[in-house]
Amino acid sequence: MKYIKACPDCGRMLRFPIDKGVIKVSCQCGFSIIIDPDNTELYKEGKFDLTRNNKKNKVTLKSVLKKFSYSKIINSLLELKYKLQNLSLMPDAEKNRFILKFLAITAAIIVILYIIIR
Repeated sequence: MKYIKACPDCGRMLRFPIDKGVIKVSCQCGFSIIIDPDNTELYKEGKFDLTRNNKKNKVTLKSVLKKFSYSKIINSLLELKYKLQNLSLMPDAEKNRFILKFLAITAAIIVILYIIIR
């Protein structure tokens, strides 16, 4: 959560986090102050910035990729390559499950690409 308070020297609005503990906040005019969120004197003048919390989380490709690390993606691709290379050696039940998953993922990718390109 952020808090907004006017700079005592120049009057510019300073926006700073109050959930990070004791921090040093500096203004463009050169004034700096140590902010302690536990000190009640801090909250006498100013207001809470609630606008940042009201943003809706849009699901984008970038936000999805942020959730997965690159090593997980690479390991998944290598596992897929290994299973495709050894498809003939798999038991029938596992082979059928893998083929269904592969076809479903391929169809999903095609639909997503169709939506993006269209």
